[in-house]
Amino acid sequence: MTPLPPAPLSPWQLGASLYAPATRPDLVALGSGKHANLTSLIYCTEDAVREADVPLALDNLRRALPQLPLTGGPLRFIRARNPEVLAHLLTMNLNAVTGFVLPKIHDGNLGEYLRLLERSGLDHLKVMPTLETREALSETRMTLLRDLIFMEGWQSRVLSLRIGGNDLLNALGVRRAPGRTLYEGPLERTVSMLVGVFKPYGLSLSSPVYEVYSDPGTLAREVQQDLEYGLCGKTIIHPAQLPVVLEGYRVPETELLEARAILAPDAPAVFTMHGRMCEPATHTRWAQDILTRAELYGVSLVPEAEALHF
Repeated sequence: MTPLPPAPLSPWQLGASLYAPATRPDLVALGSGKHANLTSLIYCTEDAVREADVPLALDNLRRALPQLPLTGGPLRFIRARNPEVLAHLLTMNLNAVTGFVLPKIHDGNLGEYLRLLERSGLDHLKVMPTLETREALSETRMTLLRDLIFMEGWQSRVLSLRIGGNDLLNALGVRRAPGRTLYEGPLERTVSMLVGVFKPYGLSLSSPVYEVYSDPGTLAREVQQDLEYGLCGKTIIHPAQLPVVLEGYRVPETELLEARAILAPDAPAVFTMHGRMCEPATHTRWAQDILTRAELYGVSLVPEAEALHF
């Protein structure tokens, strides 16, 4: 019997994406379930690795990649430092790797990476271009990037576009203040713009890291705001951030009930549930995402103390 092809990968499966420098000695353990419930892992050969240590990082990956299990564990990506490093990585055993994170991408350099991948013949590998240069602050340049992706037919290769928060703040010459979410500072306008440029065309966006890993309260608020802006996937830099993100991705039971009602074949054109209007013509995409999140991350019940009674 011919085996069934693997199910399409959803950007929602990224969940919390832990960055790990590829110079670490525990790459196999990290990619094999060292942190329970970790949904995705990014081995970094770029900003998290000094230039002098790049050969060490590549040798480390060459030894580790064949030892990774083909099933189980997190989704595994490698952040390629530049096209030359990507070419080197493409000579390695990538059977257990989901794809690559491409740094500092804009319309002028994406093609160099993607054509390397096309020549490799490794069609299963996805890419996640990172928007983190001053070009990402320009709606004109981001529109050119989006149009390039579709003109070249690369949209099926792109799993998600990553927003590089710290690099964008660096381009502005500022640093995020502790206790303030991404949406309470200078990048709110940029995130809104990127959502408007890419999301209506079916390209997903993931959210940057909140670097103060000792502040779970602000991270929890930011995850909820990420969801309101339509972002899926959250970069983390410390395992302590993992349960906060996964809890934030759980779906409130009331929203799951509304999503099911909106997607029901016999749903009215407009109806009310839980005190708000539901309209399948305008809420279907939201409802589909809610069902996907519920399947992947579960459902949360509203505590009785938080319910409103009249």
